[in-house]
Amino acid sequence: MAFHPPALEFQGHEPLIFQGLARVLRDPTLHWPPSILDRSAVRARAGATRIALLASPRAVNEVLLNRGGVFPRARLHDRILGVAYGENLVRGDRADWRRQRREITQPFRPEQMLTLAPRIRLACDRLLAEWAEQPAGQPVDIVRDTRRFALDSLWRCFFCDDGAALAVEPMVEDVALAMDAHHDAPLVGHLKDLRPLAHLARGRGSPALEADPAAGGDESQDLNTLLLFLHAGHDNVTATLTWALWLLAHHPDLQAAIRREWRATLSQPDIAGLDLPAHPLTGAVVRETLRLYPPIMHLIRDAKADVEVDGERIEAGFTAVLSLYAMHRNRQWWEDPDAFRPERFLGEGDEAKRRTVWLPFGAGPRGCIGASFAQLELTLAIGMIVSRFELAPNPGHGLDCRVDFVLRPEGRDAMLLRALA
Repeated sequence: MAFHPPALEFQGHEPLIFQGLARVLRDPTLHWPPSILDRSAVRARAGATRIALLASPRAVNEVLLNRGGVFPRARLHDRILGVAYGENLVRGDRADWRRQRREITQPFRPEQMLTLAPRIRLACDRLLAEWAEQPAGQPVDIVRDTRRFALDSLWRCFFCDDGAALAVEPMVEDVALAMDAHHDAPLVGHLKDLRPLAHLARGRGSPALEADPAAGGDESQDLNTLLLFLHAGHDNVTATLTWALWLLAHHPDLQAAIRREWRATLSQPDIAGLDLPAHPLTGAVVRETLRLYPPIMHLIRDAKADVEVDGERIEAGFTAVLSLYAMHRNRQWWEDPDAFRPERFLGEGDEAKRRTVWLPFGAGPRGCIGASFAQLELTLAIGMIVSRFELAPNPGHGLDCRVDFVLRPEGRDAMLLRALA
C-alpha cells in the first residue's frame, strides 16, 4: 500500500463568519474551507473585523517584508502570546524592538552556528547510545526522544561552557520528560514545566537574552524572554525532527542515499567546520518536511495598506492571516503538494523557490532568529541517526496532525530501529 503522509482536512464553509479570530487560529481545520488549498486568498469576517487568509507567495512576502511599516504584527498576536509568555524582549512593536532584536540575534549569526556542531553531536550521541542498548524490535517513542534531544542540544549550545557541555544537565532531562508527559497540554502548561529551567538559565547563558535596564527591562521580562527562547528553541525542532525521521522510515531508498552522503563527514570526531551544502539530500529532506509540516502554520499582521492578490485588491484595514501551511500545499504552486518528495528541493530552482513559496521561518524583519541553528541541528541529527540506524514504521502506531495554534505530530511508539553494523 502506498504511503500518504497525513494532512489537515479543512471543514469550513463559505461565507465565512467567525465568532472570533483567536478561536479560528487555535484550530483552523474547523473553520477554513478546503478551497484555500487551490486559491490565493479567502475572505472572512469576525464581528466588525475583516479578515483575509492569504496563500499567495507574492502577497505573503509583501506583507512580511513590511516596507514602510504598513503591515505591523497584529495586536491579536501579542494578546495571544502575552497570555502565555507575558512581557518579553521580542513581543510587540515597541520603538526599540529592532535594537533589542539585533542584540538577541547575535548568538545566531550563520557564521557562528557551525561552531556549535560538536555540541549538537554530543547531544545526539547520547540519544543514539541509548537506542543502541534497546532490544531489537522494540519500538521507539520518537516524539519523546526528539524532545529530549532538542532541549539537551539547545542547552549545551547556549547555556554551557566547554566543560559543562560534555554532560547532560539533569534538570534538562527532567523538564523534557515532564513536557512529554503533558504533550497535549496548552502552551501555558509547557511553560510551567520549563520555568525551573529558565531560572537556572539566568545564571548560565546568553548575555543577549538578559534584561537591559537602560531599555526599561526588568527581571520578569528577562525570565519571560528565556522561557520563550527555551520553548521556541527546542519545540519546533522537536516537531520537525519527529516528522522527518518518521517520513524517512517509509523510504529506505532515501535512508541509503543519506548514509552515502554522510559517510565521509561523520568520520570526523568533532565535525568542526561542517559543510552543510555538501549534504544536499539531507537538507532537501529538512526543507520538504518543513514544507509539509510548518510548525508555525500562520502569521498574523494588521494591514494598513491595500494588498493586491491575483489582480484583486483587498482594501486596507483588514487582518491578514498568512497561511504558511496553505501556501506550502497549494495546488497552484506545487506539483503533487501532499506527497513527500525531497527531490523537489534539489537542483537549480531550489533557492528561488525557497525565497518565495517556502517560508517556514517567515521572512523580513521579524523572520525566525533561530533559522540557521534549527537547520544545522536538524541536518546533523538526521545524518547521524540515519547513518547508524535503519528506520522503519511501527505498524499500527503512526503519527497524525494535532493543531493548537501550532502544528505538531501526535502518536506513540511510531518507529522501529535496527542498528547498522
